[in-house]
Amino acid sequence: MSGFEDLPLMEGLKQSEDTAVSFDTPAGRIIEAYAQSNKIKKQEIADFYNKTLPQLGWKRMPKKDKASGISYAREGEVLTISIEDGAPASVRFELMTREKD
Repeated sequence: MSGFEDLPLMEGLKQSEDTAVSFDTPAGRIIEAYAQSNKIKKQEIADFYNKTLPQLGWKRMPKKDKASGISYAREGEVLTISIEDGAPASVRFELMTREKD
C-alpha cells in the first residue's frame, strides 16, 4: 500500500488515487491513505486486517469509542483502520506516533 512499508492492501480493495498523505514530525510520522471496494463488505475487511496485522507484529488495542475504528499498536506507532459500508465500501488507514501514557 502506497505510503505504508508493510501494510498489505486486501485483495479486492483499490487504493484511492492521490490520497496518501505523509508527514514526518519531530514526534514521529503521520500517514493517511484511503481505499475502496464495490464488492467487499465491512466485516470481511475487518476480519482480513484482524487476522493479518498480528502476523506483522501489530497488537489490537481496546476500542475508545464506537466511531474510532479498529486500532493496532506496534513499535511506538498506532494504526487505525476506519471502515464505512456502502457502495463502494470506504477504508481509511491512519498511522500516527503513539501518545505516551
